[in-house]
Amino acid sequence: MQKNTARIRWVLFRGGGFTLLAFALTFLFRSLLHVNQTTVALSFLALILIAASRWRLAYSLYLSFLCALLYNYFFLPPIGRLTVNDPQNLVALAAFLGASLLVTQLASRARNEAELSESRRREVQQLYEFSQELLLHDDLSVVARITPSIAAAIFGFRAVALYVREGDTAYYSDPGNELVPLANLRSAAEAPEPAVSSTGDLHIIPLVLGMRSLGAVAIRASAQPTEIYEAIGSLVAIALERAAALERTSHMEAARESERLHTALLDSVTHDLRTPLTSIRAAATTLLSQPEMSEPARREMYAIVDEESARLDRLIGQAIEMAQLDAASIHVQAKPERIREIIALALEEAQPLLRDRSVEVQVADDLPPVRLDRRLVRRVLRHLIENAVKYSPPESPLCITARIENARLLVGVEDFGPGIEEFEKSLIFRKFYRGRKQRDHSSGTGMGLAIVKAILDAHGGGIDLVSRPSQGAQFIFWLPVESAESTVSV
Repeated sequence: MQKNTARIRWVLFRGGGFTLLAFALTFLFRSLLHVNQTTVALSFLALILIAASRWRLAYSLYLSFLCALLYNYFFLPPIGRLTVNDPQNLVALAAFLGASLLVTQLASRARNEAELSESRRREVQQLYEFSQELLLHDDLSVVARITPSIAAAIFGFRAVALYVREGDTAYYSDPGNELVPLANLRSAAEAPEPAVSSTGDLHIIPLVLGMRSLGAVAIRASAQPTEIYEAIGSLVAIALERAAALERTSHMEAARESERLHTALLDSVTHDLRTPLTSIRAAATTLLSQPEMSEPARREMYAIVDEESARLDRLIGQAIEMAQLDAASIHVQAKPERIREIIALALEEAQPLLRDRSVEVQVADDLPPVRLDRRLVRRVLRHLIENAVKYSPPESPLCITARIENARLLVGVEDFGPGIEEFEKSLIFRKFYRGRKQRDHSSGTGMGLAIVKAILDAHGGGIDLVSRPSQGAQFIFWLPVESAESTVSV
């Protein structure tokens, strides 16, 4: 009611303004300027053209008849009367009124076409923005969930519902307003001849791509051209099909990658297990075939069996670790620990590999405890030490450092071997990857650094590499340090 009253007032105000302008021109030409009839007629036509180009047709029609009356009454003889005695003046009046009506019609048509063009531009802009928002997401469930809200926000719809046949699920822009029952949406999606259906302010659009029906969209909004609803349905169908295709591609890629990793694991394990097994078998065969072997030679065979068995055990242990990490079965049980003690345990465990190699440990005596999982961090150190031993000359030393910097515990393991080439820095933490120069000169599965990275990720930490070609490499891993309240002394 208030809107109608305000609209009526606005119409009366605008009509009164036009009336005042027409009378003001009449007064100006009658009392001040004393111009000829042609100038008056052209001035009135200009006023009518302005009104027709800016406002609705009704205003310009009203102004046309008003100006015709004023022109007749004040400027065509007999002055002061609404009659015309001279046929020429009658023709002039008729020409003026006809020209006024023609100008009004043309200007109104131009304005309507401009408004229609602007409306189409807004619609295209909204459709483009809608498509861009949908294409930002690749996951099918995410696209389905956010589409109703995005459509409602961009197009100003009161409520939107989306039904997706894959999963038989409906999604709503307003969770408290179901808008259309699921059964109705399902029926619209399964209709033999899909088409936009409208009932009052409710519009249901089937989502069809080619010959396949993907679902349906329900929209509650004021009436709009059917083409808009069809365009929205097409964009939603394309977005759903694109997300589904990406998911299928992702699953295929994951399956191929899994197959590749299984093949690589099998090849790596087969190769690396065969070497110690061959040595063990050769030693056992020698012991069996030569019972009269001297005691020193027998002891050497026993040592080979022992070393290769330990090597075999490490390889199997790495494979088990990698399988556990792939299965996401890693659990961090963090508590305050001193890193110096963990380094000492890791070095003791790696002693058979280190032998007489010198190791320098640089850890401040006052370094406070840090919350971490002792067992897992010892694994990290063990793998990094084994990696350094494997890829550096036997006589070269190792250096292990630890410090706290910027709320992080930094632990470095440095060797003085050949280093790692720049292009390999982003590859060495991948499963089964081994350096180009090392793969032919040393054994290994390529799982050690992948295990290290997975353990550190589980701690919320990370690892970096500083490499100096031909001079060595330093792996620096870091763990977050909690506040002083949580790092009490142990």
